[in-house]
Amino acid sequence: METETFLMLAVRLNYLTPVQANPTLSLITEISKMLTSLRHRILNS
Repeated sequence: METETFLMLAVRLNYLTPVQANPTLSLITEISKMLTSLRHRILNS
């Protein structure tokens, strides 16, 4: 996801620490899983 890329870039450029970025990265992962599940349900309906 694009947001994940920007967040990882912010860590690489030392705008954020990995500790600061981890909660948001976890949320991005969770939302991505939910969207994937929703897409599969819609396509298989």
